[in-house]
Amino acid sequence: MKKVHLQKGKKIMVGLIVGMLTLGIFLGGCTTPSAPTSGPTPKLEAFTPGEALASDQMRISFMGTSFLPRIAQQCNSVFVELGNGDSFVFDFGSGVSSKYVAMGIPPSRMDKVFLTHLHGDHVSDLITLYCFGPSQDRKTPLYLYGPTGDTPDEGTVAFAANLKSLMKWHEEAFSFLPTGLKTGGDGYDIVAKELPYMTVGGVAYEANGVKITHFPAVHDRNGSISYKLEWNGLSMVFSGDTRPNNYMVEQAKGVDVLIHEMVVPPDVWAMKNSGIKPGEPNWQQALSAATAVQNSSHTPQKALGYIFSQTTPRLGVATHFQVNEDTTGPALNDIRSWYKDPVAIAIDGLVINVSKSEIRQRMAVLDDYSWYPKPKITPPDQLAPAKYDGPYAQLNDTLLGSVIPDTVYMTTP
Repeated sequence: MKKVHLQKGKKIMVGLIVGMLTLGIFLGGCTTPSAPTSGPTPKLEAFTPGEALASDQMRISFMGTSFLPRIAQQCNSVFVELGNGDSFVFDFGSGVSSKYVAMGIPPSRMDKVFLTHLHGDHVSDLITLYCFGPSQDRKTPLYLYGPTGDTPDEGTVAFAANLKSLMKWHEEAFSFLPTGLKTGGDGYDIVAKELPYMTVGGVAYEANGVKITHFPAVHDRNGSISYKLEWNGLSMVFSGDTRPNNYMVEQAKGVDVLIHEMVVPPDVWAMKNSGIKPGEPNWQQALSAATAVQNSSHTPQKALGYIFSQTTPRLGVATHFQVNEDTTGPALNDIRSWYKDPVAIAIDGLVINVSKSEIRQRMAVLDDYSWYPKPKITPPDQLAPAKYDGPYAQLNDTLLGSVIPDTVYMTTP
């Protein structure tokens, strides 16, 4: 009864957003660049977390689709599952951990994380993934892939070392539990692989028939990359944050799914984020700041249409975009000025199944009050001994002496 009530409430919150999202999805092959303004809006069918994946398919789930944290759109993250059993995380921005929990994905399936760059809205929830994975079911190292910087202290290896150092107290605090395997490796180990940010087509990962390559992105400062995943004749590109660039045009040609960032125009950005309107005091300052950020870092709406027109994916997906009733229509119009084939604008919970014959799009039905998903169970005889002997090993005698015995409060007054 509780879950039905929650899902009904969820429909109220996301129903409008889903309707706007489907405008982009169902415009493939239309002859005009404008989205329909009247008539029924087709709805996406529901996706239930835990659904089995066919052995020949790829599934892409959008966990975070914004640069600013919103209840309906957390910061950036995409989860990719393959029919061979492999799974990969691309970026892990602030707020997305709750979406992974609601989607039923345990930490053991999130051990390979590919970072496009080290901005907070793309990496912040790694603290949660790193800290709580070993106390759940990830008893093996967390593998982080990401770009180099111009100096060693700005790259992914340094980031990983600093993350481990930052969370030392937490790591020790949970180490009265088994966190690793007898065969070696521990859930609180981080293995970082640094990828040269100027390399075009460099191999980030290759195993089990899966190949993930990387190429430069143009974002804010040196040290950002985009990724391309290929498996079983299927392909996906994830841009991360970037200005429109020719690396993308070359590397993403003919992919099945191109996931690319997009931003609202600078005047919309300035108004929405500052509350200041044109003509009001400080408007020019707000507009100048928004324009400067976008010029250094992001892809305008029409530019994304151009990128899609040059790469011709089976499905183009815009992300990093704030979906509202007054932003989606203009964005689709701008994309359609260049590109008439299937396009989607993603919000959290969009799920795309990709096969050679079709691309199926659905929206996940999530419980706002989800508990942790069913874990992968490691037999006790395979677990390495805990670092500390029991839950009281790191508490001094004075603190332990202040604890109220359970015999006091467990008896009836």
